[in-house]
Amino acid sequence: MLQALKHILPDVGDDAELARWARVRRPERECDHALTGTTRHWLRRLPPRRRPTRLCTLFPRVANRVAWCWHDPALSAQVLEDLLVDRRGGRRGFPPAVVRELQRLREFNDQQRVETRAETLWETVARLTAG
Repeated sequence: MLQALKHILPDVGDDAELARWARVRRPERECDHALTGTTRHWLRRLPPRRRPTRLCTLFPRVANRVAWCWHDPALSAQVLEDLLVDRRGGRRGFPPAVVRELQRLREFNDQQRVETRAETLWETVARLTAG
């Protein structure tokens, strides 16, 4: 696959850089090339304007990762942040349309999925006695 990328993207760099990247990235799996059932279910549950269709088409492996983490708002926030911010340096990044989809997902996660913590006994007593 790396040789195929070299033909498509001739400016990718030398073999040493590709070998370094191959050591960092987890090995490919068969499911990396298609959306999983979990991801399809996740997409159906998202509001239509928040569905990352380009991400799913171009990067199913990434979409599967986001969908798998979506049940946990804090974890999904971290995953989306890691996808949007280059902490390793030298990454090419996603196409602009995919970046916008990831940003919309991050906004949706931040605004719509705010978890309220349960009120403690003392907070309940204070609220009832104050009113």
